[in-house]
Amino acid sequence: MKVLKEDRVKSVKITFFIFSIAIFVLPAIAQKFAYVNSQEILSKYQEYVDVQNRLEEIRNGYDAEYQQLVKEYQDLVEQIESQSLLLSPEKKQEKERAAQEKYLAIEKFKYEKLGPEGEFYRKQMEFSKPIIEKINTLIAKIGEDEGYDFIFDAASGSLVHALPKYDITNQILEELNKKSGTTSTTKPKTN
Repeated sequence: MKVLKEDRVKSVKITFFIFSIAIFVLPAIAQKFAYVNSQEILSKYQEYVDVQNRLEEIRNGYDAEYQQLVKEYQDLVEQIESQSLLLSPEKKQEKERAAQEKYLAIEKFKYEKLGPEGEFYRKQMEFSKPIIEKINTLIAKIGEDEGYDFIFDAASGSLVHALPKYDITNQILEELNKKSGTTSTTKPKTN
């Protein structure tokens, strides 16, 4: 009976010791997570929306210019086809050469203006990069100020599960819009 009592006391002491350690260790292990939705931030941040509208105007200008070049080329090809029987071989060859030059000009325009490293892409990077850097800097600052260990981007697909109370997207939007003098279009979520 004495052995059982000693074992029981020993068991209680061990349990108490484990709980004591857990009380001090678990908070140190606990991490604070948050997530943002970068697509929502970009779609609702007025400075970025303005840049996208400006880029769309530039893109539309390039597209209109491209379409005009294509129309001129098509008109020239149709002219050659409709007049082919009336043209001398030299004149026909001259017009075909002009059509070929026009086609090459179209390809050059498309590559230089709309290609993967073209002027539109460079403008897109030039206009968007400062805004993206501003957003990333603010996310890092809020992460430090709020004590978040990790902030995930829900839009990138790297987030599997998160409780809505940890979404700081509206807080980021409020800060960005406050700094640029505009107001958020949504009400902030309460944590």
